[in-house]
Amino acid sequence: MLVDEFQKAGNWLFRWRSYLPLVLVALAVPAAQDSAWRSAAYPGHTDWEMLCLAIALLGLAVRVLTVGYVPAGTSGRNTLKQVASTLNATGMYSLVRHPIYLGNFLMWFGVSLLPRCWWFTLITVLIFWLYYERIMFAEEGFLFE
Repeated sequence: MLVDEFQKAGNWLFRWRSYLPLVLVALAVPAAQDSAWRSAAYPGHTDWEMLCLAIALLGLAVRVLTVGYVPAGTSGRNTLKQVASTLNATGMYSLVRHPIYLGNFLMWFGVSLLPRCWWFTLITVLIFWLYYERIMFAEEGFLFE
């Protein structure tokens, strides 16, 4: 059943969630090389860099606000399996369903925009969509149980 496959994949991705986004670093190198020749063609490149930095810092702020106000027993840095004794519905979780993942996405989105390389941004968005969709599916299955 598709639900079971999503949960199985989500649990595997959850376990390795700290390391798998590093695949994007391997893609960042050719993206930076692809855009290096174009950087001189954009006179407002400093403005663009500041916008990308602002998006990435917004993501970091979302993560800080989320982690800084998480009640005990609702989440942690566990990697082997999902652990939570209660559901967190306060702080950032009262505004966004998955604020940590939103923060992660915004940080990587800011980085992916920096080289002005459309294919790198597109791949980053698609990877995060598929990656976190599975993890969210597994987490929600855990919470439903």
